Amino acid sequence: MDSKTLCLAVLQRGEASGYEIKKKLDAPPYSHFQDTSFGSIYPALNRLAGEGAVEVRAEEQEKRPDKKVYSITELGRRRFREALQQPPGEDRLRSDFLFLLFHGDLLPKERVLALVDQRIAELDATVAALADCCPCSGKPLHDFLLELGVDHYRSSARFLRENRARLEQMLSGAPARAAE
Repeated sequence: MDSKTLCLAVLQRGEASGYEIKKKLDAPPYSHFQDTSFGSIYPALNRLAGEGAVEVRAEEQEKRPDKKVYSITELGRRRFREALQQPPGEDRLRSDFLFLLFHGDLLPKERVLALVDQRIAELDATVAALADCCPCSGKPLHDFLLELGVDHYRSSARFLRENRARLEQMLSGAPARAAE
C-alpha cells in the first residue's frame, strides 16, 4: 500500500493530525501490515489535500504552532474504496532476526541460540498481546484476521521451539536430526 492509501485508511475512521496518523499506523492493527515514516506521511497528506481527497484545518494550540487536522472527503472515501479494489502487491517479509540468523555462521553459537530464545519470547508475547487486544471491532473479518495473525506467530514460535536442539547441533558441527 502506498502512503496516501494508508493515510486515507486512518482518516476513514475519523479526523487526525499527521502525528496522530503516524501513531495509529505504528500501533496494532496497522503496524502488522505496513511500515511508514513521517517522511512519507506528510507528503502524502499534502498530495491528498491538493487532490481534494482530504480537507485540512488549523487547530490552535497553546504555546505551539497551529496543528493541522485532516479529514477525509467524499472523493477521498471513493479513492480509498478504489484502492481496496486493486490487487495486493506481493507480501515482503522484512526481519532483522532472519537477517542475523542468515549470517549466524559469523556469530558465536551462544549468540545465535540467545537470538532464537529471545525471538520465541517475543513471539509468545505478541500472541498474548493479540489475544488480549481484540476482537475490538466486532467485525467478522477483523476477527478472522486476528486469528490468522495469532496462528502465524504461534506457528513461528512452535517451529523455533521444536527445532532449537537441531539448530544447536548444526552450530556444533554435529549431524542434525529433523524435529519429530
